[in-house]
Amino acid sequence: MRGLLKKLRCDDYLTLVAASSIIRPGVAESGMMREYITRYHNRSAVRYLHPLFEEHLSETFGVMVYQEDVIKIAHYFAQLDLGEADILRRAMSGKYRSLNEFNMIHDKFMANCEKIGHSKELAAEVWRQMQSFAGYSFNKAHSASSAVESYQSLYLKTYYPKEFMVAVINNFGGFYSRELYFLELLKWGGNIHPPCINNSDFNTNISGNTVYAGFIHIKGLQELLIEKILDDRKSKGSYLHLQEFIERVNPGMEQLNLLISVGAFNFTQKSKKRLLWEANFFTEKSVKIAAGVHLCLKQKQ
Repeated sequence: MRGLLKKLRCDDYLTLVAASSIIRPGVAESGMMREYITRYHNRSAVRYLHPLFEEHLSETFGVMVYQEDVIKIAHYFAQLDLGEADILRRAMSGKYRSLNEFNMIHDKFMANCEKIGHSKELAAEVWRQMQSFAGYSFNKAHSASSAVESYQSLYLKTYYPKEFMVAVINNFGGFYSRELYFLELLKWGGNIHPPCINNSDFNTNISGNTVYAGFIHIKGLQELLIEKILDDRKSKGSYLHLQEFIERVNPGMEQLNLLISVGAFNFTQKSKKRLLWEANFFTEKSVKIAAGVHLCLKQKQ
């Protein structure tokens, strides 16, 4: 796609719309992508296969770029009715698999061309170009919306690369794994921190160059606990140390060990071994205190 945009020297929206479609396998593999580039830069020298191509495909210099172009040519050039042209559309979208009916449309197309007076060579070339769309192609509306999203994404990636990568990470999609997007974020200068009980949110957040991975990335961390931490932090403020966190949140030993192991208490400047020891000590102490309070209440009753 980058190579295509360079060859086109694309600098306007309509060219980007066309590029979003001609990069598809259908147009590219038939050689019509290369033909489109040539005609794009030599518009005065364009030779149309037939006057109908000039009438209906002048915007794309006589090249069938969109699914609608194929439907128009099938209808006006070969006088197929719109129902038959729709069979071509479904074949182009990859959702239609009836080879018999597709072959019937081919026979009807060639027979109509002969009746109209088109030469066999011309009819065969037009069909070849149309058939290439059966591989895969876009309709114009799809290309237009894809071009808008592509342009906006490229703008953000160019001028706000770190924020863009954080958004991609939080989108939980994309072709690659989340780890790769974190590496891209690192390449763009992001100062990435592991999840932190005082600075992280449910999703990954960014402020300037500082990035805190979201709690959602901790495998095995319960969503209810994440919500409890965030609600407690919002109402009572940041945690001063591990003991305060245990007293306020009471996360349970397994979940607490998980948070410590991923570095969620790095702000304490204590080693993970030290924190794990303290976690067991404070948790055991809290259990004993709770048991003592329970016993006192029971005796009073």
